[in-house]
Amino acid sequence: MNRPKRIQTFVSFSLALIYHASAYGLDVDMKNRILEQRSCKACKLSGESLEGLDLTYVSFENADLTGAKLAGRNLSHASFKGANLLGADLSGANLSEADFSDAKMQSAKLVGANISGAQLADTDMQKADVRDANFKGARLNGTKLSHALIGGAKLQQASFFMADLSFTDLRQQNFAGVDLTSCILKGTLLEGVNFTRANLDGADLRASRMRGAQLREAILNDSLMQGVQLQDAQLVRASMMSARLDKADLTGADLSRVNALGASFRNTKIQQTIFLDAELSQTRFSQAIIQGSRFQGASVCDTDLPAQAKKEGYCEEAGFVTDVDDL
Repeated sequence: MNRPKRIQTFVSFSLALIYHASAYGLDVDMKNRILEQRSCKACKLSGESLEGLDLTYVSFENADLTGAKLAGRNLSHASFKGANLLGADLSGANLSEADFSDAKMQSAKLVGANISGAQLADTDMQKADVRDANFKGARLNGTKLSHALIGGAKLQQASFFMADLSFTDLRQQNFAGVDLTSCILKGTLLEGVNFTRANLDGADLRASRMRGAQLREAILNDSLMQGVQLQDAQLVRASMMSARLDKADLTGADLSRVNALGASFRNTKIQQTIFLDAELSQTRFSQAIIQGSRFQGASVCDTDLPAQAKKEGYCEEAGFVTDVDDL
């Protein structure tokens, strides 16, 4: 080959390489870092798709992935600690066991994504769309999900310790056995939600709507439930010690065998409500509307329940049963 042809061939090859790299939106050096070193820390990848690259186990810590187009990609075991994924599209992506700790994911789209086993501690996902996503076993401790779209998401075995789910629509969701300790659920739609054996210790449920919710054997100690709508809810055997239910609506709810020691029901609607065999010692009912409710077998020591309700219950102190007429 003569010299002019060699030069022409070299130029053509170089242009092809540049075009190939630009197809990924990356320079060759960045591409090699991802493929060979599995690292793209602090990379500037705003709006990129990274199409055609193996992204499993890659570290994108502190990277700028604003508006990135990663729908359907396999990102399992990848690290996005501190990354900016604002408005990114991760719909249908495999994010299992990925780490999103401290990441910014406001308004990100994760519809149908597999997020099972992922770490999302202190991640900001406000207004994110996670409908139909699989969060099984994910750790969302301290995660901000207020105003997020969560319908149809699978949340079994996930942890929401101190997470913020305020003002979201969680109707008919299944939180059975889920850890929601100190979770913020203020103003949340929770009609028909299954909280059976869930841990809501210290949770903030103020002004939430929980009509028909299943809370059997749930832990609600020290929870804030002022103004909660609990009509027809099931709270059998729930633990509600020192809970605050002032101005709540318990119409038609079943609180049989509930432990509400020291709880507050001030100004609460208690109509056709069942408290059979409940622990109501040291509870406060001042100005509550109590009509057609049942208190048979309930412990009513040191409570301000009306006399008629007290007569249905009993008070046992120091091994002796006290005449309820003396309470």
